[in-house]
Amino acid sequence: LLSEMVDSGQVVTTDMSVLRGLVPVPSLMGRVIENVSGFSTNTLASSTASHDAPWRARGIRHTTNEFFVDIVDRIDAIVDSSGTCVMYDVMGDISCKSHLSGMPHLVMTLGRARELDDVVFHPCVVRRAWDTDRTIGFVPPDGPFKLASYHVAQSLRSMPLRVLGEARCTENGMTVHVTVEPGETGSRRVENIRVRVPLDSRAYNIGVQCKSGTHIVTTSRHPQVEWTLDSIHATDSLVRLVIQYSLHSAPQTDSTDAAFVTFEVPGYSVSSIKVDALRLLRESYKLFKGVRYSTVAGSFQVRF
Repeated sequence: LLSEMVDSGQVVTTDMSVLRGLVPVPSLMGRVIENVSGFSTNTLASSTASHDAPWRARGIRHTTNEFFVDIVDRIDAIVDSSGTCVMYDVMGDISCKSHLSGMPHLVMTLGRARELDDVVFHPCVVRRAWDTDRTIGFVPPDGPFKLASYHVAQSLRSMPLRVLGEARCTENGMTVHVTVEPGETGSRRVENIRVRVPLDSRAYNIGVQCKSGTHIVTTSRHPQVEWTLDSIHATDSLVRLVIQYSLHSAPQTDSTDAAFVTFEVPGYSVSSIKVDALRLLRESYKLFKGVRYSTVAGSFQVRF
């Protein structure tokens, strides 16, 4: 396996689809074939991978020919105490799952494709087609694979979730207020919301008040409060978390200075990158296809 991955000390491939074709999994059937035919299964694998698409074996057959696409946008953002977004970036991945027979050639057309930059493609993609007319032509590997990753230059900073935080020093400790309300999601529901608030390492007597969701208080060397909300709909009102804790010495203004947020919005694409068309060439069977979109939080920080 390492000899196929590395050449002259340099990594040449880590793609699982290519490696599966080059390095067969040892099995009882493989040993039987070697004993009967006198040929090593490694030699057979090399011969099947020597054509123009080494990431795809020849002679693949499926009873149903399906191709599924998942487009996931990831928001990296920093929001200051006034609610102003001081850093905003959108990255994304196009992941696919292919169950197609033969040697199909697919052509995918994306909406707003010209707004993508820093695009990294799977080796199966014909780069010339993308450079010419922004279409993605490829012979897909069999099974799951990542077709592309990208960056989107966003002029409008759309926030699916609005989170604000405030930390105030009291006589013997700190009081932290965190509010969460729905943002711009195209009426989609925001799910799996988690707000993690690291506390001062000297904190004790930690008290939490929240009417929605659940919370977990960690009182180890690095105390923190993790607040979990199952979902928030676009019509829901603001929800609040209040944390109070004591300190043995005078609190510092930066003892609790940020919260870290994760969330997911199924069915919503913050970048508006859509699959406009997916065409099958070189094969005559009917193609069943599906596309899903979602937006998730990457490195999402709210400063107090």
